[in-house]
Amino acid sequence: AILYLPHGFASAGYLVAVPVLALSTAMFLWSSECLLESWKRESEKVNAQRLSANNEGHGLRLRKRVRLSYPELAYRAFGAAGERLVQVGISLMQSGVCLTYLIFVPQNLRAVALLLFDWDVSTTWTLALMVAVQVPLSWIRDIRRLTVTNLLANVLILYGLITCLGFAADDIHSGGRDGLDDGAKPADFFLAETVRRVRSLPAFNPSGWFLFLGTSVLLFEGSITLLVPLQEAVHAPADRERFPSLYRRVILGIVAFYAFFGVACWAAFGNDVHTVMTTSLPPGTRATTVQLAYSLAVVFTFPLQNFPSLEIVCVAVEKVLSINDEGIVDRGKGSGGGGARRNVISAVLVILLSIVAVSTMDDLDKVVSLMGSLLGCPLAFVLPPLIQNRLDKGRRLGEGKRTANNAVTLLGVGAMAVSSVATILKW
Repeated sequence: AILYLPHGFASAGYLVAVPVLALSTAMFLWSSECLLESWKRESEKVNAQRLSANNEGHGLRLRKRVRLSYPELAYRAFGAAGERLVQVGISLMQSGVCLTYLIFVPQNLRAVALLLFDWDVSTTWTLALMVAVQVPLSWIRDIRRLTVTNLLANVLILYGLITCLGFAADDIHSGGRDGLDDGAKPADFFLAETVRRVRSLPAFNPSGWFLFLGTSVLLFEGSITLLVPLQEAVHAPADRERFPSLYRRVILGIVAFYAFFGVACWAAFGNDVHTVMTTSLPPGTRATTVQLAYSLAVVFTFPLQNFPSLEIVCVAVEKVLSINDEGIVDRGKGSGGGGARRNVISAVLVILLSIVAVSTMDDLDKVVSLMGSLLGCPLAFVLPPLIQNRLDKGRRLGEGKRTANNAVTLLGVGAMAVSSVATILKW
């Protein structure tokens, strides 16, 4: 999502982009605190029930649903409907991220082919090539096999980000060097040129400001769903107590880097910076390596991003196929051949996403905005405060906390409605 930020800043203007990014970050941190506090309270309940059951000698009677997660907390707050709502939201969000990958890679490969071989290859052909690679990769069921490729993808992404910032610095430096006087320090002109370019950026773009609402939310697309599992993975009690504050500092550091990257590349490449920022880099060998590195990184991370939604869809299909004539789930029926059925489902899912990608190939900015607003806002802003209020049956939160939770929820609903409707109408 970071590569979409320069275009997002350009489409909104800094008077909209900076406050919206700050507000989105504040709302996300509030919602993450709601989830962590809900996890802490429910975890204490589970431990108390387990201790009580063990003391009474009835440990086997404990309910099996003791592994806490975002969907599990939604289940405890709103029942099966809440759990399904969160699972469907996560599935659609991850599928949406995969959709952006299916747009991102073909556009990058087209730019590479045009530069290296002077071939204007259709994005449909490069998309078909990516689908041919991703279908068999989606058949992997043990995600531990993706560890090495995911680590390699992280290295490639880091190289791409550093190189993009290097391009931005070179562009700004060359602009400042044109007015360099004899005896003047180059650093002074670099700083002066940076300030000049930032000041020249438009403050407001009336034609596309609303797109940044969804784009800013998409920055947190994976964080809210992984928050509770990360907290669960911390074993030492002292470390569990420190985790929330550490998590907040990490998120603030990441968002600060995102903002710096977005403004720097926007200032360097101007208001015409593309949605896929790597296609705005100056033609050359270094730019080609960035485009190839990012494309390869996305190819490697696609199976991991697709895995959660694929698992949710497969479980739902298995449940439907395992219902017998009396309407009861037959655990033994449909268990054989599940692997083959999963492979078919995964292939169909990737192909369906590719079909959507063909029709939205030139509208990546709107796809990103709609994903963030329609799917990201409920998961990141709306549901966590509602879950905490619902689980607070003893009214221990206090009216101030409950009111603040309701305010964040209303802001999330408002942002979702405004950005979604405006994006759809602009389409």
